[in-house]
Amino acid sequence: MDNSFNEANDNIRLPDEAKIEQLIEDNKSEYDKQIEEAMYLSITDFRDKEEIYKKYEADILEEHHAITRKRRDIFHGLLFDVNKLIRFDKDIKEIYEIIEPIIDAYCEQYIKEYEIDSLTYDRIFKMISNIRTDKKNIELLKTILIRN
Repeated sequence: MDNSFNEANDNIRLPDEAKIEQLIEDNKSEYDKQIEEAMYLSITDFRDKEEIYKKYEADILEEHHAITRKRRDIFHGLLFDVNKLIRFDKDIKEIYEIIEPIIDAYCEQYIKEYEIDSLTYDRIFKMISNIRTDKKNIELLKTILIRN
């Protein structure tokens, strides 16, 4: 075994001679070097700011989606209860057709409140108060629908 190991070492090639290399001098002027450094810093700064802005935008969108989901969850019960009755009651269907787009616009954060005439306001809440649903949702709807 030792003999085969020595034969393998005899076949190994000797290393190449070390070469000494000299770096080529930079022929750029001091002005060109400053311009190149300024461009590098500018690009780096731009990328850093772009990353910060993208993170900020993602945070804003996530917050918007969270608020939208929360508002939809709040009104889901009311719209579900009213939707069950629209097949049987024409007046409830008219009320649903009025409040559903308003609630949708509120949930999507397009509006904070909606002004409505007194006659329609009274009619909406008279009909909705007769429906078996969570009274908190009706009170919240009153904060969105403002009597004109």
